[in-house]
Amino acid sequence: MKKFVTVIMLLALFVSLFPGEVGAAVVPKLYLNGKQLQTTTEPQIVGQSTLVPIRTVTQGLGFDVEWSSPNVNISNGTTSMVLTIGSKTAVVNNSKVALGVPAISMKNTTMVPLRFVSENFGLDVFWDVVSKSVYLYQKVEPPSSGDGGNGSMDPGSGSGTGNGSDGNNGSGGSPTDPGSESPAAALKAVEFDGLASIYLPYNGEFGTVKTEVLHSPERIVVDLPNMNFDPTFTPAFTSNASAMLGEIVVDTHPSLQKIRYSYYSDKPSTVRVVLDLGAATNFQVSNEDHIVRIDLLDVTGPVVVPPPENPDKPGTGVFKVVLDAGHGAKDPGAYSVNGRHEKEYNLSVTLKVKALLDKEPRIKPYLTRSHDTFVELNDRAMFANDLKADLFISFHANSASSGTVSGSETYYNRANSKALADVLHKHLVAGTGLADRKVRQAGFVVIKKTTMPAVLLEAGYLSNKGDSSILFSDAKQNKIAEEIVKGIKEYLKLN
Repeated sequence: MKKFVTVIMLLALFVSLFPGEVGAAVVPKLYLNGKQLQTTTEPQIVGQSTLVPIRTVTQGLGFDVEWSSPNVNISNGTTSMVLTIGSKTAVVNNSKVALGVPAISMKNTTMVPLRFVSENFGLDVFWDVVSKSVYLYQKVEPPSSGDGGNGSMDPGSGSGTGNGSDGNNGSGGSPTDPGSESPAAALKAVEFDGLASIYLPYNGEFGTVKTEVLHSPERIVVDLPNMNFDPTFTPAFTSNASAMLGEIVVDTHPSLQKIRYSYYSDKPSTVRVVLDLGAATNFQVSNEDHIVRIDLLDVTGPVVVPPPENPDKPGTGVFKVVLDAGHGAKDPGAYSVNGRHEKEYNLSVTLKVKALLDKEPRIKPYLTRSHDTFVELNDRAMFANDLKADLFISFHANSASSGTVSGSETYYNRANSKALADVLHKHLVAGTGLADRKVRQAGFVVIKKTTMPAVLLEAGYLSNKGDSSILFSDAKQNKIAEEIVKGIKEYLKLN
């Protein structure tokens, strides 16, 4: 139930802060305890109230939902809620409670009111304006004195020894071990601002912040001696709260991939924070007004994102690659100066790439469209996500108001897509022979809402006579397709 309420209230907060965007069918990125939640069904505004589909929160969130028309029963074993379609009265733990707006059924989807749950439950929320993301955290109680166990898991090594691969050795004692030294300070939160700064507010006083930079993989280790976690610490811990371990997944920074934290040692009591990086990155640490602040500065090395792996059949697994021919049918895309439409080029080159990938034993291509049909952007992303694809590649051509603009561009959205963009762009330019207009970052829906490495290729400008002639040349399309396949194989290390 807590997870259900968490996501519902998350959307309620978003609606209250940004009603205009929700009314325009903008779906925010949602994070629960650092893990992104996928949602492709948009919230609905009914009068002054907002409703959200139950399916948004039922998938993989661990609570029970039963439909007994016209009732919807929601339970987590200790708390139960009954909503009746069309009724302004709900039942929570056998008590009747009035609703401002009833649950409704819309296109075979049950929509539940947000305000009701937001008035009955609490949560901690952080809104990232830049990435339009909402980070929601559940509070957990600190471990009791009888929990025992090893609370000093090394967040860098992934083992529970507390010894070593991320810096200073830890004794491995429980944070509530009677023999542990009493900490002088308590960490209240780990907060990421969505840009380049991590804030660590605390109570009390402690010694000097200790930092260490580790390589292969790149990490920044920050130790806070004489520190433990405050009872109200957010953003909570992972599945076993007594282990006092947690993480925040990051996809809005060019090199920062994850923030991990743990109770590392009891001699002295130490909290460790580890920043997992995709490239060497300069940083600085300050401590003022009871807040330790870590600022990431310039990236000093190439961003390294490992290619996807197939854990079931290492070395022989088949990679799923989704090929997305942009536009289609009623959506023709850009209009070419030679009288053609972008959708024609997109589909033609996509089919050529598929034909070549069909010959590759370790790559299985999938198409979002194989004919001149229209597919919604959200549905393209959902197709790839449901397939659990390893890569997503969207094929497009560009246009500009000036007929002189020429060249090839490649777009990515998340940090985990940058390496794929770099590789494929190199081959795209080789295939088109056009000017290199570089790799760029953008928020296109199909590369933003997909969860795997995803790129959008703008092969050339149809508003330019020379570019258009090249892109609609059958021989040139074959060359572009060959280069894209080379790029895919290079990224997957299949050469």
